[in-house]
Amino acid sequence: MFTRHTLLATSTLAMTLLAGCGSDSDGNATTTPPQSQQATFSLAVSDAPVTNLKAVWVAFDAITLKAQGGNSVTFDLKSEDGSQSVRMVNLLDYTGDDIYQLLADQNIPPGSYEWLRADVVNGDSSNYTLTSHVVYNDETMAPLVVSRKGNDGIGEIQMNSFSLLAGDNQFVLEFDLKKSLVDPKNNDEIKLKPTGVRLENLAQKTKVSGDISAQLMADCEVANATLAGLDNRFEHAVYLYSATVETPADIYTEGEQQSATSPLATSLVSIDADDQQGEYEIAFLSTGDYKVTYTCLAHLDNIETQDADFTLYRTQSVTLTGTENDVDFTE
Repeated sequence: MFTRHTLLATSTLAMTLLAGCGSDSDGNATTTPPQSQQATFSLAVSDAPVTNLKAVWVAFDAITLKAQGGNSVTFDLKSEDGSQSVRMVNLLDYTGDDIYQLLADQNIPPGSYEWLRADVVNGDSSNYTLTSHVVYNDETMAPLVVSRKGNDGIGEIQMNSFSLLAGDNQFVLEFDLKKSLVDPKNNDEIKLKPTGVRLENLAQKTKVSGDISAQLMADCEVANATLAGLDNRFEHAVYLYSATVETPADIYTEGEQQSATSPLATSLVSIDADDQQGEYEIAFLSTGDYKVTYTCLAHLDNIETQDADFTLYRTQSVTLTGTENDVDFTE
């Protein structure tokens, strides 16, 4: 698949360096390390999509990295032409291994970092142009919000514990929207839970993709006919689990903690118009041992509940190596 890069123009990035550039958060002067001891840091975003939505707009305000036991470095984001105070990104434009570049080749000190935090402007129904929001298939919209202490209209997506090596470092924030979007029934907002977001180093990652036969998908629907969703529809998906999970289960997050038996990543199955076979792709994965599973009951899987009727129809144990892996599901 073609990887889309939207490069960041230098003139559009307002950057505040609090470490390694002559000042720090404690007011102590620092010196810039020699070029051979610096790291270049790039950050992109991508997503695994969900049904019923045609757009998921995230208003990125700033990216902050906190060094282990040290200082912070913050990059303030604007629109690419500099006309807007935030960077608006429709995550559904960048699925699978397609990416949108938020930051490119920024020089910062290498080493261990406590966390990376993406600040986003929470949704406001009076100003969808500059705030996070979702667009449904029927063109209606709803604010998208991320939790944060305080009530200043900014949400936080924080990823803990990662390292930057001297030289080039390319990371991606992978939004698994099936695992992160919550539709509370008591208000009009959609909540984005950071538990469904991964920070991955592209240099160390592989992907898995494949086909699901039309016959297998039909068999799954027949076997689960009483569990069909609205309009007698099913939602076909592939779930990926650690090989150590003995009994893979549904997506479930209690508070801000994922269940130990929940999937690491998911992918909705798309249908090829010519042969009616299903296709899926999960990118930005570490090499190693996994369980790749198929279900036609993803429409039953709610992130906030343990869904007793949810089951997996097929499971394969695989070892992912190299940069690409094919795992098909057939009869």
